[in-house]
Amino acid sequence: MIRISGVIRKSLKEQFRSFWLLMLTVSTAPFFVIVYNLISQSYAPVYDVLILNRDQEIQSNSRHILMGDSLIRSLYLKENQGWRISLTDERQRGEEKLKNGQADLLMIIPENFSEVLADLKAGMNEDKSKESLNLEFVGNISDINYIITSILVYSYVHEYISTHTGVKPLFNFIETPLGSSGRMSDFDLAVPGLLIFSIIMLMLTASVAMITEVENKTMIRLKLSKVRTLELMGGIAIIQILVGFISVLATLGVAASLGFKFQGTFLPVFIVVLLTTVSVIAFSLFIAAFSKSVTQVLIIGNFPLFLFMFFTGAMFPMNVKPWFFAGGYPISLISLMSPSHSVSALKKLLIMQKGLPDIIPELLCLIILCLAYFSLGLWVYRKRHMGEK
Repeated sequence: MIRISGVIRKSLKEQFRSFWLLMLTVSTAPFFVIVYNLISQSYAPVYDVLILNRDQEIQSNSRHILMGDSLIRSLYLKENQGWRISLTDERQRGEEKLKNGQADLLMIIPENFSEVLADLKAGMNEDKSKESLNLEFVGNISDINYIITSILVYSYVHEYISTHTGVKPLFNFIETPLGSSGRMSDFDLAVPGLLIFSIIMLMLTASVAMITEVENKTMIRLKLSKVRTLELMGGIAIIQILVGFISVLATLGVAASLGFKFQGTFLPVFIVVLLTTVSVIAFSLFIAAFSKSVTQVLIIGNFPLFLFMFFTGAMFPMNVKPWFFAGGYPISLISLMSPSHSVSALKKLLIMQKGLPDIIPELLCLIILCLAYFSLGLWVYRKRHMGEK
């Protein structure tokens, strides 16, 4: 116990000596949170809708009714749903804008729009009224922007007509989001992966902490003091776990300042973060084992670092065909990398609002990988740097 406490104090001092590397580890993930927030804002699609309103005014109960104008006002108020409305007074001018890429869709409201809606509301010959309502969409039907815009606008107009006439559509479309997914932005959906990314960055500081003893020739003194490899790694791991939690809290804090709301349960998230941190530190043993200096760590470590960053779902969604299913849980090539299970677990906890029992498969995989990484990594490190068999 005395020896391991000495290793912890020494490891803490060494960590602060590598101050800029520590800052890089802790600040990279929060930086990417800001980048993701900017990206999600910049690529949020807005589709341009041109409207040619030919609707004719009608009188009903001494009131002048122009439902075409009402529909346009309603579309203006709902521009945050992904479209931008502008008006045109000629079909030809509208088609020219479509050809020049200044609009994605031209919607032509027919002359009898108000009349048909009034008849539908009064329940007068619904079948005939529906048949006489010809809402025309004009655009390049092979263009994905037109397809998306037409679906958005048609769905809204369909809802608008149903609301104002009381006539039920032929079918009811019901969308039921899982957990909070229906209320979350693209940025919110990216945060669970970015939290795991903040832990992946430990691969650098943990590997450097392990190899510093070799590069500074202090490994001989450690051997003479009879410090075992397990004690040495345990002391280093405790400091790196603290660094990992600081990095996660910093990332979460930046995300919260940009609008992310933590909606999970603390204990399951804590367990996932802890196991992920331990697994990344354990994997770092392999990098340290095959390195002889900090420079080599920064070169060799880039390969697994980028694999863990880009092929586990931490930065981008991954859809890989599973090798097999274990109790309904898919096991694939990326399952050999512990962060893939961590990302899956945090998405269940923070997005789908699930609890600890629902992430048992992920936790089991993390525990198995932690044991495997530590066992193999410790054996290789002993062989190469500690001179133990």
